Amino acid sequence: MLDVGTGSGILAIYGIRIGAERVVAVDNDPEAIRWAGRNIRLNGITGSIRLSETPVEQLGERFSLVCANLILGEILRVLPAFSHLVNPGGWLILSGILRDQLEEITRSLARNGFQEHETRYQDEWACVIATRAGRG
Repeated sequence: MLDVGTGSGILAIYGIRIGAERVVAVDNDPEAIRWAGRNIRLNGITGSIRLSETPVEQLGERFSLVCANLILGEILRVLPAFSHLVNPGGWLILSGILRDQLEEITRSLARNGFQEHETRYQDEWACVIATRAGRG
């Protein structure tokens, strides 16, 4: 699993708790990486999560699941990299999206080889679950 914009590390921690074998958690903010590390240590799972400040465009790995809780501009900026990071047949979960931004996200997903699987809503927020074309 790859957690993009890990912040506090909550998604990375949850990923391990529900069965991910390993997680790479990236953030461009050194302070966020420090807080994520602290939270990971508090949860006793330091060996399962690798923290990194490496930009997603420079990651050389593939993942069966990529999640990103980011603002629209950041999602659109890194979405082309996700098509190289998500295994064929793998999953992409995007959150931090406002309902009125969904059309732009959906178009960008299609341009980058993803198919929208499901969208979930909470108040004005949306979470898009997509799959990458191909077989894993």
